Amino acid sequence: MRRIIFIGTAVVVLIAASVAVAATLNTYTAKVATTSKAGSKSHPVATSIVETLTAKNATAGLRAGALTDIKTTIYGLVSNAKKFPTCDGNKISAQKSDTFCPKNALIATGPVNAILGDNTLTGAGTACNPFLHVWNGGGGKLWFFFTTGGKYQCAGLHTGDTNAYPGFVKQQGKNQITDVPLPPFVSTKVAGVPNFYGSLIKEVLTFKKGFNSSVACKGGKRPYSVAFTAVGPSGKQTKTVTGSSKCS
Repeated sequence: MRRIIFIGTAVVVLIAASVAVAATLNTYTAKVATTSKAGSKSHPVATSIVETLTAKNATAGLRAGALTDIKTTIYGLVSNAKKFPTCDGNKISAQKSDTFCPKNALIATGPVNAILGDNTLTGAGTACNPFLHVWNGGGGKLWFFFTTGGKYQCAGLHTGDTNAYPGFVKQQGKNQITDVPLPPFVSTKVAGVPNFYGSLIKEVLTFKKGFNSSVACKGGKRPYSVAFTAVGPSGKQTKTVTGSSKCS
């Protein structure tokens, strides 16, 4: 009986330790800056957005767990997507290029810094620093597409080696929510290799002025939150970073 109790206790301790590791997989920073006054529903004000995200493993010496979802909630914004042309991400993937897309359908761009490596998250890994294009897909959809060239290189991968993938925008009260599920081919199965993880270091994404408009603020500020979901050897983690930017 004592042995059974001991084994049972040990199992509980191991499970608790595993949960603790999963719960502290990554740490993050998130900054969302907008360039507009508060505006109102009847008098919206065109704004641009710069979103800066960083990630690192909570354990020194390990690469960050692979992100599988990023959900950004920003107060007082509405989308003007209907006023912009669109480009089909499925066509981008088929042609392995986005050069055919209407110029004004490109609504956000920015550099991405990441490290590629196996799912143990140990070792230095291989640098992957592409340039991200975000296209208006219409109907509350965005298309994300990695490009390379010049200083933007990714472990021998080229533009078109990675398919475009969708993100989804919706309005919830006075909040604009953008959810970007990251498919395996950019998170846990990069380049089609099982258990080959992409570990984000930093992403800076600048949205074109006018694609969104400001219709409200709270006390001179614009609250936001970014929910990160990641996976690692010990399981899955979701962690939310909150903040606010100046808004007058």
